[in-house]
Amino acid sequence: EGAANVAKDVGFTRIITFDMGGTSTDVARIDGRPGHRFTLSIAGMTLMAPCVDIETVAAGGGSICQWMPSGLSVGPESAGSDPGPACYGRGGPLTITDVNLLLGRFDPSQAPIPIQRAPAAVRLKELTAEMKNASGKETPREELLETLLQLAIEKMAAAIRRISVAEGYDPADHALLAFGGAGPQHACALAEHLGIKTVLIPQHAGILSAVGLHQARAENLAERQIRQPVSA
Repeated sequence: EGAANVAKDVGFTRIITFDMGGTSTDVARIDGRPGHRFTLSIAGMTLMAPCVDIETVAAGGGSICQWMPSGLSVGPESAGSDPGPACYGRGGPLTITDVNLLLGRFDPSQAPIPIQRAPAAVRLKELTAEMKNASGKETPREELLETLLQLAIEKMAAAIRRISVAEGYDPADHALLAFGGAGPQHACALAEHLGIKTVLIPQHAGILSAVGLHQARAENLAERQIRQPVSA
């Protein structure tokens, strides 16, 4: 509701919302009003209850970057807030937040908590060494960082394709509204990946979900079962 209202205020009704936080990314397509789905699968169970049509993937600022038998991986495991990313200085793993820091994509002095570059660099060296032991060759630092970032972008782009292309809608016909703690930082790369020309970033991006909850209108959905032959 908050995203729909923000977009409407600046003249956009067809948007794709991109809410990237620490653990996951939520995306949805809005054409005037948020859509609904009436069945939902969670942990192998199908729930028949109305809910807002949102697609979620395990890609956030805290998503762990690691080497797996199948290759480089970003998520689904998350460092969470404790210990958090390596740059928090609490012994955490290498995460997307660390990747952005090491690529110079944000200023640590502007962070609300102390951010340390050295622990993130140590975790990156450990990953580089692990990859070298497995493959026999050393990946350049910048190349590895860019690859990890692109893996995260592709995972989020795939989620957007599922709520747009898979439903018969072209992402390029929408504006991308980015919010959450990490959404605006990745919005331009994601928009370029999907051919989206317009990116909207609300003033209070980090708390837009709370703003939307405050603005949301109460709705009731009622159903009535009619048991009659189809011919009737």
